[in-house]
Amino acid sequence: MKFGPGWVFFEFQKGSVISDIIAGIERVGALDFKPGWVPSHTWLVLDETTGIEAATEGVARFPLSKYLDNPECQLMACRPAGLSPVSLDQIRVVANRVASEDLGYDYSGLVGDALEACTFADHIIPELRGIADPLHDGHDLFCSALVSTVLEATQQYREQKLFRENTVSKISPLMLLTGFPWDIKTGLIQP
Repeated sequence: MKFGPGWVFFEFQKGSVISDIIAGIERVGALDFKPGWVPSHTWLVLDETTGIEAATEGVARFPLSKYLDNPECQLMACRPAGLSPVSLDQIRVVANRVASEDLGYDYSGLVGDALEACTFADHIIPELRGIADPLHDGHDLFCSALVSTVLEATQQYREQKLFRENTVSKISPLMLLTGFPWDIKTGLIQP
């Protein structure tokens, strides 16, 4: 499979309790959910061997082999629509800045968003999508908030409907996969 810097990967890990929980929350929170594959994690490719993610260790760079060589991971790779060289440079700058900020994983925000999904609060009051959950830790991120933060920081993508209607701390992996414009979406890839 060919991919490059600026691409976004989505992942579901078979047999992972965390993947199962996040996929379950996604299914409950999506009123118009159609059966199918649901990602539980997402990250951004920085170069041929390195990505950036928000995971249990916090926001950090990691070797892509962590997922690409893991037979338990189901992956989908997506190239942002019309990714320009200027946007790619902006993505690299923002991703490297965020990676150097010693950010943790936003467990409390994830719990708050799960509660909102289960109560359908964002569907009942759509204006809530533009407000960070009260439990969100402003100094930490979860995976899709990290990727959304980086993409939204570019001039090219900041006005996307997904970012206009949702604060990045409300964007889930499934929302990012289905609500952001992609030139290429690979089929499911299993290492």
